[in-house]
Amino acid sequence: MPDGRRFLACSLSSGLLFLFFGCVETDPGLFPPTPPLSFEKLKQRVSQIRGLPLRHDVALETGTIDEIQALFERSIMEDPQNEVLPRMARLYKRLGLLPEDTDLPKALRDLYLFHQEPLYDSRKNAIIRAPSKPGVAVPRSPRGSEEDVAKQLLLIHALTHALQEQHFHLEQNLKHRNTADSRLALRALAKGDAVLVGLAHLMGDSREKILDGMKGLARLAEQADKELFHLPQLLRQKAIFQYLQGSQFALWAYSIKGWEGVNRLFSDPPLSTKQLLHPEKYYVKRADPVQITPWSLIRQFGSQKILEETLGEFLIRALLSQTLSKEEAARAAAGWAGDNLFAFQQGEELVLGWVTAWDNREEALEFYRSYRGALEKRYGISLQPMPVSNDTLATPRESGHPLLLQVRGAFVLLLDGIPSPRSAEIAEAFWKELETGTEPLGIPLDLVRQHRQPLSLIR
Repeated sequence: MPDGRRFLACSLSSGLLFLFFGCVETDPGLFPPTPPLSFEKLKQRVSQIRGLPLRHDVALETGTIDEIQALFERSIMEDPQNEVLPRMARLYKRLGLLPEDTDLPKALRDLYLFHQEPLYDSRKNAIIRAPSKPGVAVPRSPRGSEEDVAKQLLLIHALTHALQEQHFHLEQNLKHRNTADSRLALRALAKGDAVLVGLAHLMGDSREKILDGMKGLARLAEQADKELFHLPQLLRQKAIFQYLQGSQFALWAYSIKGWEGVNRLFSDPPLSTKQLLHPEKYYVKRADPVQITPWSLIRQFGSQKILEETLGEFLIRALLSQTLSKEEAARAAAGWAGDNLFAFQQGEELVLGWVTAWDNREEALEFYRSYRGALEKRYGISLQPMPVSNDTLATPRESGHPLLLQVRGAFVLLLDGIPSPRSAEIAEAFWKELETGTEPLGIPLDLVRQHRQPLSLIR
């Protein structure tokens, strides 16, 4: 194996968590040397850091590759997204989030098997790790004892997950989440918690030391993206998001109320990736997602629905970044307040209806203009104003890909796959029957008085 490929394999087989902690070229003084602990001592250490006892003792077992794969596949089978994964892949390809040749279930399985991270099996109360690979060298690290550090960090990650499951029923809560965006937010919180515990173990459990460590992790995000070059861009971005934004989000609670604050996040967790990307939208002035019900689409196409999903700010950023710069994509997605995306099967064709809500009219126009440019670049078409309204754009009749894009107040509607003038008729009915609202707001960490400000249809 070439040296570069061997380095990559070692980095990834140690898992993304270790990648962030320095299985790449980085500042030699970023993380101090840490003596390895036995598994029993490590359990005590993680429990002490988090201030949570293990309610059930956790064993450490070495499984075969087949056992590890079976455990992973069982977790996939129990994932609420599993049944819709092929349809989700088809939708993401249609939107441009995934390359056409991506086998998403296989990519996810191969990603895990390549990492070979230890898994916490709640049924056995055991952490199952893969057997060591003979003849594979761990890359040099400025700290020395690289292999010991890698193993310790991966076990810390698994032990933190055990605490999350035993105290907060993490997997059950994930199943109760009804959108991919909200599940990604909760997974990011869980991984961010594990990152903070790893930092506390390496650097000491103090706010100042963990803050120093977090600054170093932020510098490693770009390098981590390069190390994962073999994966589809969306999977790379999601992996990095969960560790980096998840740890930064958890750090807010830790900075205010220590580990008690992190614990309380699991009883009132973030509901969207927007709150991970902009923690002030959770901690200072909470902005939970707008709930959107497009009754006309449901009434007309409900029997043909194959998928209903919320993309959220993170995936909208990823979508726009396919054709725009990262900065432009982030700016255009920053005003996200909610969205609802429907995919309908009409014969052999896939029809999409997607409505997005924004903080105000200006934010909606920012997205509307940016997404227009992204669509035109992707399909090589020109969207033209329709006679019904200057805020309604559509492809010409002779276009091979019918699209309608419309902004109305603080909302933007996309109809994809419906030829005009039928698309304009559907859009008109859509606005008459659109229903929106917000879920009750919680009070995170008793920091500030919450302000409720529901969006109206027209601004």
